[in-house]
Formats: sequence, C-alpha cells, structure tokens
Amino acid sequence: MKIPRPAVLLTAATLTLCTACGASGTSGTGSTSAKGITPGVITDIGGLGDHGFNDLASTGLQAAERKLGVKGRVVVPQTPADYANNLDQLAQNGAQPVFGIGFTFQDPITAAAKRYPDTHFGIIDATVDAPNVASLVFREEEGSYLAGVLAGSMTQRKTDYTDPANKAVGFIGGQESPLIEKFGAGFEQGVKSACADCEVLFQYVGTTTKAFSDPGTAGEIARNMRSKGADVIYHAAGASGDGLFKVAQDEKFFAIGVNVDQAATNPNAPILTSVLKRVDTAVATTIEAQAKGGWKAGTQSFGLSDGGIALAPYGKFDALVPADVKQAVEDARKKIAGGSLKVATTRAAVGTP
Repeated sequence: MKIPRPAVLLTAATLTLCTACGASGTSGTGSTSAKGITPGVITDIGGLGDHGFNDLASTGLQAAERKLGVKGRVVVPQTPADYANNLDQLAQNGAQPVFGIGFTFQDPITAAAKRYPDTHFGIIDATVDAPNVASLVFREEEGSYLAGVLAGSMTQRKTDYTDPANKAVGFIGGQESPLIEKFGAGFEQGVKSACADCEVLFQYVGTTTKAFSDPGTAGEIARNMRSKGADVIYHAAGASGDGLFKVAQDEKFFAIGVNVDQAATNPNAPILTSVLKRVDTAVATTIEAQAKGGWKAGTQSFGLSDGGIALAPYGKFDALVPADVKQAVEDARKKIAGGSLKVATTRAAVGTP
C-alpha cells in the first residue's frame, strides 16, 4: 500500500511549517481565540505561493484573524486523496468554519458535512446542498467577458505587443471542467463583441488537477498560439499561468492574468490586466459571520455588481490602451452589473464547439 505524504499544516499569520498528523486527526488543537472559533482553510494541491485563489484564501483568513482576534490554520494537501483526512483533522479538532478551496472539494465536503453535522463548512467554486455548508461561487464569466472585450479591441490596434494584421487571441484553461469553461466562454463572448472576425484559440492544459501546476505545458500552448498569430492570451490555469508569462515576455505579446493582479507578482511580464476574483473577501466575510453568529448555509454568488469580480488596472500599459477601448470595457461592465447583458457560461452558448 502506498503511504500518502503528510499534509503541511500552517498558521495563517506566520505560515510556519509543521507536519500534520495521521488519519486519526491527532494534530494539536492549537489555541482557540476568545471569540470561540478556530477557522481552517484547506488549499487545493496547488498550495500556497500560487499567486491565485489559494493565496487569496490565506489572505482572507489573515484578514479575519487581524479583525476578529481569532487564530486559524491553513492545511496544504499533497494529493486530492488527502482531502478527506484533512477535513477530518480540522473538524475533529474543533475548527470552525472549515473551508475547502476549489471545486475538487465538492465530494469530500459533501461527505464530511454528513460526518460532522455540527461543523460549518465553506467551499469555493462549487455547491454542496447541506444545512452546514456555505457554497461560495463566483460569476467568473463576467470578468472574463471584460477581458475578452479588451483583448478583442487591443488585437486590432498596433502596439509593440499587438498587430492588427493577426486578429487572433488565445485562452489557456487549466483542468478541463465546467468551472474553467465559464472563464473561456465569457472571454470568447467578449472577444466576439469587440471583433466579430477575430480568431479565439482555446486549449486546456490537461484533464486532472495537475493542469493547474504545469507551467511547462502551458508555456508550450502559449508558444503554439503565438505562432498562429495570437497577441493577447488570457489564462485561467492557476500556477500553470507562469508558463504563459515567460513566453509572453520572451516573444513580446500581451498576457492577461487571473484571480489576483498578476502584474504585481510578475513585474517583468507584459501583463495587460488580470481578472480579479475576490476569494479573500468571501473567506473573510464568512469567518466574520461565524464569529458574530450570522453564518448562513446555502449558495452565495459574487460578481461584478458586488465587487466579487473585477478587472485590474492596466498599470504600466495604461497609456497603450486607447480611451475608446477603456470606455468599451466600462460600458460592458455597467451593462453586466446592471443586468442588461447576460454572459454565457458554456462555449456552446457562445456558438463554439
């Protein structure tokens, strides 16, 4: 029998490494705050340092710690097979609430919610129908539409990074899944609204969770898209996006990041903007609700209208984005936020296979 590697257990404030205990959940209980809760966050296997939603979840936990005076834990699994054990460890040791970061936690949290009916769970990017689970989902397609409007507009302009002779852009998704399809569908719809005859190259890194931590393959995909004329490429591929950024820097075309403002963490890469996904806010507000007795089960959806999704500033490339393009993006944002523009969540709805 293969013995799984232990998870990595951290306090959110210090991120000091220690080894989590075995399946019996015998890791120490730690100190519980005066507020009476010890929040727990379990990342997906991408772990901390992904410059994405795992880091954002940790940031949200840290914000709650500072505001509420609580002390939480972050657990970094080594494989998806660890998820159930990690949930057991936190629930058995009194963590409250317990978050699973990512849609791959859907089945493990569904099962854990039944085993621990008195524990409140939170899941990012998936829904679990249980009286003790808060499902925190995002309308990623909305921000992706704005990225598409920007990409479809900029590929028609002559800059040091774009050439109107090409009229091609690209999307690199991580694991092939309905969630990542939402990003790609919104992007395609946005591109077509700005450039009906533009080509949108579309490819996933893979079909398993490893697709979110494979920058080598993502870089190969980006290089191939570039060879076909793509001069703006958007990714929703987690840490695999680093491969896109490297190729964009080497071959001088625009990249669009995801989850956080990736231009801030990749200052040398030509990142035009990023689609921001405020996982940190969702985690922090859910912990605060728990501490104040206002925690609620059910689905909570975040998008452009409530600030849960946004587009990052253009930063050092602001001067390259014409005023009419900025206005087109802003007009689309207002229409989506106001409800007059509905964004597709599948490629079929956009009219692509």
